Amino acid sequence: MSDHKLLGAMLRPFFRKGSGARFSLPDCLGEDSRILCIDAGSLSDVLFHMPLLTAIRRRYPGTAMDFLMPEKHAPLVVPSGMARQCLLYKPAQLNPWRPSFASLLKQAGAGGYDMALVMSHEPQPALEMVALASGAALRWGPSHDGAWPNLNFELRADPDSYLGDRLRHVAPFFGFAPGDLVGKWPLPMDKVRQAAQQVHFHKPNARQMLVGIDPGRTLTGEPAPIESYQAVARTLGARLECRLLALGDPAERERLARFEVLLANAAGGLGRDTLLEVVLLLSQCDLFVGGNTDLFHFAVAMGVPSVGFFTADDAPCWRPVRRPHARVLDLDEGGRIDAERLLAAVEAIAGDRRRAASTVVSAPTASPSQPEPPAGGKASTPGTPASDAAAQ
Repeated sequence: MSDHKLLGAMLRPFFRKGSGARFSLPDCLGEDSRILCIDAGSLSDVLFHMPLLTAIRRRYPGTAMDFLMPEKHAPLVVPSGMARQCLLYKPAQLNPWRPSFASLLKQAGAGGYDMALVMSHEPQPALEMVALASGAALRWGPSHDGAWPNLNFELRADPDSYLGDRLRHVAPFFGFAPGDLVGKWPLPMDKVRQAAQQVHFHKPNARQMLVGIDPGRTLTGEPAPIESYQAVARTLGARLECRLLALGDPAERERLARFEVLLANAAGGLGRDTLLEVVLLLSQCDLFVGGNTDLFHFAVAMGVPSVGFFTADDAPCWRPVRRPHARVLDLDEGGRIDAERLLAAVEAIAGDRRRAASTVVSAPTASPSQPEPPAGGKASTPGTPASDAAAQ
């Protein structure tokens, strides 16, 4: 027996329920629906799916959403209030020959899910098997030759269309108009107010813009040289009344620190140790510049005026279109950007913010409570996932 057939025979019991399930659209959604949201490891992909998830939650508040995801995204997903519980996996568990993969399939199958979403624009064979093992009647994910039977609702993306707009074409199948999908990541408002107060404390001059700069690794390769970002910072600092903030993935702390010491007018004292803190500060920026990073796409989704520095390796699907507050500039072969082109882009997208004082949000007298989990659900708290599947 070949290895492929042997593996199939070993795992077949986990797939019986999902293989025989049927669904209809849009009837597959309702107040008591249970949805498994599978994070394949790309934070941008999760961001691009969030508009549909929030639309479902608004229309069907009783929907239970569980997130299966790597631990690194928990600090941002848990405070969003979207997850009834977070199930964590480690990369080693996605090897189908490991006993821990069978444990992952068993865990997914115990959830009683009606829908499973593989939140990725690229094939994810192991996680697509988890979707089938969940027993969900509707299982969606990226279209590819080996998707069936693990997936039965395949998303065929236009390679020239921005990935952030892909789900607008899916919305009508679930009874939503494209306008029902709001791109912003759901942030806890008490934390947003706290971030606004911190920014005001460290940047008391409201006339100064807060400019976030992400010099980190891009989604498609190596970042531009740090000297290129230093030149960008010099240009902006010389021509704008602003404070600069090194802002990026906390996992790249060393590169961010190297860049921050090069900034002449840095906004110091602002905590950026977790993904949540980084995104909260991003929400307070008057301008954001960086490469094709997760944070760039978060800025675009939040409506923060954004300039992206892209290379030939960045496919058209990563370039936001029809966004009046976003511009993409192409780097030359040396990773440099023309200063005049940069300033013209900033004027086009952030001219109004340059001419107006920043808005400071007053601190509330009492912090509003977090959104309540669906009835009967088990709420997760930051740093304490409801379940953690251990790798073997």
